[in-house]
Amino acid sequence: MARRLAIPSEDVQLRIVGPANVMKVARVQRVTINNDIPTTDIFELGNSSLAGIAQDTPNVTVTFSVFDVGIRAFSVMTGTDWAAYPAAGVDISELGEADVILDIRDTDADVFIKTAHGKRLQVRDFTFTYSVDGESTEDYTLIGSEKRWFKHEVIVDRFVSGTTSFALSQTPIQLKNGNDLLSVILDGEYLEEVTAGPGTGEYEVTGTTLTTGDTRTAQVLAIYHAIPGGTTWVDVDDDVQPAAVRGRDVDITIAANGIPRVQSVTINGNLNVQPVREMGSRVVTGYQKQVSTVEGTITVLDTDTELISLFTDGTLSGAGVSEFSSEDICPTSGISLKIEITDPCDTTLPLTVLKTVYLDEITMVGESYTSNVNNNAQQTFNFKSITAHCVVYSGVGP
Repeated sequence: MARRLAIPSEDVQLRIVGPANVMKVARVQRVTINNDIPTTDIFELGNSSLAGIAQDTPNVTVTFSVFDVGIRAFSVMTGTDWAAYPAAGVDISELGEADVILDIRDTDADVFIKTAHGKRLQVRDFTFTYSVDGESTEDYTLIGSEKRWFKHEVIVDRFVSGTTSFALSQTPIQLKNGNDLLSVILDGEYLEEVTAGPGTGEYEVTGTTLTTGDTRTAQVLAIYHAIPGGTTWVDVDDDVQPAAVRGRDVDITIAANGIPRVQSVTINGNLNVQPVREMGSRVVTGYQKQVSTVEGTITVLDTDTELISLFTDGTLSGAGVSEFSSEDICPTSGISLKIEITDPCDTTLPLTVLKTVYLDEITMVGESYTSNVNNNAQQTFNFKSITAHCVVYSGVGP
């Protein structure tokens, strides 16, 4: 068989195994799985060559970008049910750990030619981007220390019945480290594999039987390498969500005020995660999240002083105020920012809101003014969230 010329994008799929479920992610525009192995050159007296190279724990980084058309990608990484999403919304602090799987299709048949797997990756940061002439996007970065390539398929079995014993759908291929499974996630918690007698936080595998030391309450997810029979590749097929949402269908509200001439809004969130390592372990034990930070930019065509008045004085009118300065702001409180993504196929008012992103208190931390010949003047406001809250709602928010 001749070597294939290349692997086109249609032959690459992204799956995310979150705390509660697995999803084949739709509308993915870009994905990168990077593995960096820190090394130190070792020198010694009396040797004109290197004595060798010392390796440290690998740094695995996964970045992916999807068109923002709803709550599904955010939901799977927060361990919520996208079909029964919490009406009260979900804060970014709930973004947790996940396994990431990259599937590659064979050129001649609907089977997997190889698969990449990243284990127990923590969401580190994200960016939500909305612009007047572009598609709305979500970008996420996840970090970890374990990444493997496999010749065959990575299977994900999800069990919602049973207590401590579960039948795997395929026969696992043992890993080089001696384990049978890649990951087991019980009620959102990762378990460790043992050879026999699993206790709390542990599991064992005998043939195709998975036994956990803890009793299942909601679900168990088992991830492993196997060779399933038959046709296994199925194209991404999500006809429920829109293909994409452009700026014309994104409504921006600041402090309950509709702001005209908005050109773009960007929200950047950082979960401030710290790796937890331990002596005797070649992988990162886990990641501890600290207090998040949220910041971003709002760019508008300059028409008046309404927005700067809102940021500095709290009102659109700026009545009785003839001077506005960012130095006058004392960030003890802020104003709200609400972004509503509406259904681009809806033509009847009021338009159906697919998703709402809500920041309860933001304050201006800088601004810039730009005017170029033959172009309209623009003003960009840099903001930060005072509370670090950024809540995602399915449908209409507050």
